[in-house]
Amino acid sequence: MPKDTVLDFSRRFLSDALTGAEAIPFLNAEERLMLNHIRSNSYAHLFLFLEEYAVALAAQRASQELHGNATHMRALLRFTEEELKHQQLFARFTGAFARGFKVVPALLDNHVEVARAIMAKSNLGVLIFNLHLELMTQQHYLETVRGNKTELLDPLFCNLLKHHWLEEAQHTRLDFLEAQKILAREPDTLDAALTEYGELLQALRGTLNAQLALDLQTLEKAVGRTFTPEEHKHLFEVQERSYVWGFIGMGMKAPLFLSRLRALSPIAEQRVLELAPTYYCD
Repeated sequence: MPKDTVLDFSRRFLSDALTGAEAIPFLNAEERLMLNHIRSNSYAHLFLFLEEYAVALAAQRASQELHGNATHMRALLRFTEEELKHQQLFARFTGAFARGFKVVPALLDNHVEVARAIMAKSNLGVLIFNLHLELMTQQHYLETVRGNKTELLDPLFCNLLKHHWLEEAQHTRLDFLEAQKILAREPDTLDAALTEYGELLQALRGTLNAQLALDLQTLEKAVGRTFTPEEHKHLFEVQERSYVWGFIGMGMKAPLFLSRLRALSPIAEQRVLELAPTYYCD
């Protein structure tokens, strides 16, 4: 994506399946499109935000292979480089968005703090969380972008999502192998790692809600009016459900994520399915 890219704000960037903008009855068509754009920009920013810990995880795992398996080390170093490339890609999109949108969007800026909190968990817990996010990316593309002929989504943003998904699909194989290595060496660590995965989902929900609050501030500025308390409550409820389902529910229910968990241990799949109703996955 060139640095001087100009975005086409006449089209939706993300599918409504991931933004829920069309479910807001008191917004007109122009305002719903602005909400779609705001959510799409936040989506890109959240991946930029979360790639911070992914870079740290890959670099840490690579360092552990320094005097071990050279092939694994090279693969992990490529992984690290690709995650850095993703950060640059999403940064270019959010930069282009800020230049072209009606107002400057409000975005979370505590990515280093969040990355440190995630990396404080065990490697196995973080790897399971990472598999969730990687395979969630696949579900987003397969379910809402590929073959989407009804929404006329922006082709540039669709292409960005496609390339992100293709590389993340490669990363899942490596993360799964790393998780298997840990379990082969330390089989008793799975229960604690699954508990940590649940804690990371709760923390992610908090991060999503924090970004949602900023999204609504941006939306009010963009539409030029303050929402009534009832409107704000409705917006938050609909958008919170959309965020949580998109980033947590779709990952937990991704068929390949569940099959990877099952391959690690049937207990792992069962534990995740028990958590699912908390995240609109009934």
